[in-house]
Amino acid sequence: MPDAIRPSAPLLRSEYPAEPVKARSSGTTPSKQLEQACRDFESIFVNYMLQQMRRTVPQNDLFNGGRAEEIYTSMMDNELAKSIAQQRSMGLVSVLYRQLSAVSGPDAEDE
Repeated sequence: MPDAIRPSAPLLRSEYPAEPVKARSSGTTPSKQLEQACRDFESIFVNYMLQQMRRTVPQNDLFNGGRAEEIYTSMMDNELAKSIAQQRSMGLVSVLYRQLSAVSGPDAEDE
């Protein structure tokens, strides 16, 4: 295995929980956790959409900032996607929440 692919340190089994994370005692309910997971998913989706849209814009030598510009636009797209998902929402959150809460059933609220 090449050194570039080999992990620098062995992964510890304790890093991965054996069971799903339950609601914390800080007042977070399973429904709030599900809503946040839906917002996170929408953020990932919007970020991917922004990346694909940016790829369609032609690059030229005059305004090409190189690797630094790529990093900056990637970070900007990530934060923009988070903002869209948290504030304005494209509608995916409500659809995902309805679908996933119907699948989880009424028992999810009692945990």
